[in-house]
Amino acid sequence: MKAVWWIKRDFRISDNHCLWSASKNAKMVIPFFCWEESVLNEGDYSSFHFQAQWEGLSGLTKSLQKRGVGYRVVIGEIVEQLELLFSKMPFDQLYSHQETGNLLTFRRDKAVQSWCAKVGVDWIEKNPSSVIRGGSAHQRRLKSKNADFRKQVPLKIPELRHLHPLPDDIIREGPDWKKLTSIFTKFRGLSYNSNLCKVDERSAFETLDSFLNDRGIEYSGGISSPNTAFENGSRLSSHLAWGTMSLCSVFKQLDKRREELLESDDRRKWNRSLRAFESRLYWRDHFIQRLESFPELEEKALNSAYADLKYEDEPDNLQAWIKGETGYPMVDACMRCLAHTGFLNFRMRAMVVSFACYGLHLSWKTIHQPLAQMFHDYEPGIHLSQLQMQAGIVGFNAIRVYSPSKQFLDHDPEGRFVKRWIPELEKRTTAEIANAENSIMHGYSPILVDLKSRAKEMKSRIFEIRKSVGGKIITDKVLKKHGSRKPIKKKRKGLVDNKRQMTLFKTFGSGKT
Repeated sequence: MKAVWWIKRDFRISDNHCLWSASKNAKMVIPFFCWEESVLNEGDYSSFHFQAQWEGLSGLTKSLQKRGVGYRVVIGEIVEQLELLFSKMPFDQLYSHQETGNLLTFRRDKAVQSWCAKVGVDWIEKNPSSVIRGGSAHQRRLKSKNADFRKQVPLKIPELRHLHPLPDDIIREGPDWKKLTSIFTKFRGLSYNSNLCKVDERSAFETLDSFLNDRGIEYSGGISSPNTAFENGSRLSSHLAWGTMSLCSVFKQLDKRREELLESDDRRKWNRSLRAFESRLYWRDHFIQRLESFPELEEKALNSAYADLKYEDEPDNLQAWIKGETGYPMVDACMRCLAHTGFLNFRMRAMVVSFACYGLHLSWKTIHQPLAQMFHDYEPGIHLSQLQMQAGIVGFNAIRVYSPSKQFLDHDPEGRFVKRWIPELEKRTTAEIANAENSIMHGYSPILVDLKSRAKEMKSRIFEIRKSVGGKIITDKVLKKHGSRKPIKKKRKGLVDNKRQMTLFKTFGSGKT
């Protein structure tokens, strides 16, 4: 039997269900990766993602080479390339990671499914997470409760040397960085970006080790500030997004670390941080489940009551926001930091989205792709769910409009973060920066809008929908389908008690660990 392992967002050999199953069931396994031009050209895909996939693939192929396993790396559209491979060497099974991606990859997967059915290939999708395909929300919760895949023992690296070697005409190592970037117009001449965290399997385990044994003690509280989050955050989000490490592996090491801490003098402080970290790991799959259950999340509001909410979507405001030139120092510093490093802590991510939607009256759909491009750890399910939550259009979570001035005073009171990313404010006092809305600072962008009045206007539009009879009815249905538990009815007919939901969403559940 011959099997193809279609490498997607699972650039690893440890705890890889596709590689494990394929190597156990087939005599010949073809690790197969395709650089798909349609995916690379999509508006939510950027050079950050290109480099992450390049690094992940490079690390993976080196691991395969050490074990004497050949592989095939090609450029083209996936169905055409599978068809070409099948014509050269018919195979029986296609293994791949169950991906919850954007609409483009959703439709691509359906095309692969049709092709497999046509030629008689058994396509087996492996899912090591708690994100469940199909069924009602209640059925999914029961399945997750009875068997949490995240808590399974991680699979070991399979023995691969017994596999039959691949024929020479099947093996393709693929182009190097310089050649690859010259092929795609979008990335022609792209230089390797050393400002981004490295994404490969070895780096993933090194990052986890440094977090659990050193950096993580300050996680609780340390992830709120953009100054400390780079060090105190786990920095695993990119590895989880691109699959250089599995959730099972993270949970195993987390449990191991807890056992080691039983006799530690810092046990209480560590446990507080590790509990906070674990809660975000659980919330991660919860938000990805929304996209899995509602693939149209990229184009439609989860709560259809807000489908016609009016936005201005002024192009100049969008560009000023993207470039970090809104006149609000904390917002601008965050956007410039993102453009440079691809990383930002969750509180600041929520603030920049809140500012865009409430202050600049930009639609969540308008900012989706530009912001996705900036996130090195872009995970469509988390990204789209959080965009709609922070825009206030889900209907059952609290509406939060973040004050950039307050966030500055609370999380960057010495101005280190703002001055690092906005050098034109280097000689300004923290008082001047905090009061930027009421000041004119020469050399720095003038205030683009009056946030207070604009936010009040947008909140009024949202509350008008939220309080309407139709809005309450639709919100109740959405909560039953996509919420973490069933809504509780108050005595007054048609009104949903949000208190329990507010508690659940209080920690923002971003998955951006």
